[in-house]
Amino acid sequence: MGSLFVLPDLRAQDNADSGSNSDFEQRIQRIVNGLRPADSRGGPMRLVDRMNELHIPGVSIAVILGGVIHARGFGDAAIGGPPVTPETLFQAASISKPVTAVAALSLVQAGKLDLDSDVNLSLKSWKIPANSFTDQSKVTLRRLLNHSAGITVPYFPGYPASAAVPTLRDVLNGAPLWCRALDRFGLSAQEWFAPCPLANTAPVVVAHEPGVRFEYSSGGYAIVQQLLIDVTDKPFPKLLEEIVLKPFGMNHSSFLQPLPKEEVQTAATPYRATGTPVPGGPHIYPTLAAAGLWTTPTDVARFALGVLNAWMGRDTSVLSQATAIRMLTPGLGERGLGLTVRGASPHRRFLHQGVNDGFISLMIMFENGDGAVIMTNGDRGEELIGEIMRSIATEYDWPDDQTMGRSRR
Repeated sequence: MGSLFVLPDLRAQDNADSGSNSDFEQRIQRIVNGLRPADSRGGPMRLVDRMNELHIPGVSIAVILGGVIHARGFGDAAIGGPPVTPETLFQAASISKPVTAVAALSLVQAGKLDLDSDVNLSLKSWKIPANSFTDQSKVTLRRLLNHSAGITVPYFPGYPASAAVPTLRDVLNGAPLWCRALDRFGLSAQEWFAPCPLANTAPVVVAHEPGVRFEYSSGGYAIVQQLLIDVTDKPFPKLLEEIVLKPFGMNHSSFLQPLPKEEVQTAATPYRATGTPVPGGPHIYPTLAAAGLWTTPTDVARFALGVLNAWMGRDTSVLSQATAIRMLTPGLGERGLGLTVRGASPHRRFLHQGVNDGFISLMIMFENGDGAVIMTNGDRGEELIGEIMRSIATEYDWPDDQTMGRSRR
């Protein structure tokens, strides 16, 4: 998987471990003091200045060089709180999706799922509602994983820590439009008509013929979550820990929502674009497969290396090389099964972005073993991540097209 090299956070940079990699230390200083704006006419910027300007308290970065992970934390996990370290937990948002995809594909390898069968044949506790679109073509696991199943609900906003949290099936069944309209204006449906479901999103349904076009859908991954639970009869966090997190060495990662109390102290606090904390702290996401992973950039880097090693046939203990190739073959919308795949050999890379309330993240991995994972605890993190990525790409002479576009939840 590659070795782990941990550097001190920004405020302790003068006290670097005497065993630190001096070449990387020099390079990371050039990276954080030479951020590249999207407008090439602008000059280099300092990370600390951009964090202040964008109201982002903390940034955690893992740079992967030839399969070796170098991790560094900057700023604070919370304003006035502890510094960000490589062990600080962040919500990975939609980077949860490729982790879920690996779990699903491992079950395909084990003969417990089929990529191209109607998933309603395997779903037990909930079924995709039939309609004219499902009469034309069926929803399959392959189509759910690559966002071509015609499923609604592009993203899930999660639930404030103080709110009642629905079950996964509540979310799949959704809330009618009038309930969501009342909720938007802070009105109680109980006072007006009848109790509304707890869900704050629309029902997850098929809205166009499966298999004909790419349309990003977190709702599709909610279906995958239910499918994996039904097939294995295991809680989703336990299943993912057994078949993905532990095998890939992701020892600081968990799909538990909310976080256990003993882990909250190691987690970053999310902040809005104005610099105010998200009320009540991190949102809770019952849609674990789509947005529920708590992790670190180092663990996400280990995941990326695990997928890469399977792709190259070096380590097939979780995914066979054939399965990894299938996962990383781009289709509609440059999507493989769970990941965006871009470029041509020898510069192929896979990537995923993530947005939860107050958390923005990006993972990119090149076929040569280079890559980066960046996680922030501020709503304007996408802009900062783009600047950091351009600086990293310049420093290491990576191929162009490092600006990843709009992040996905």
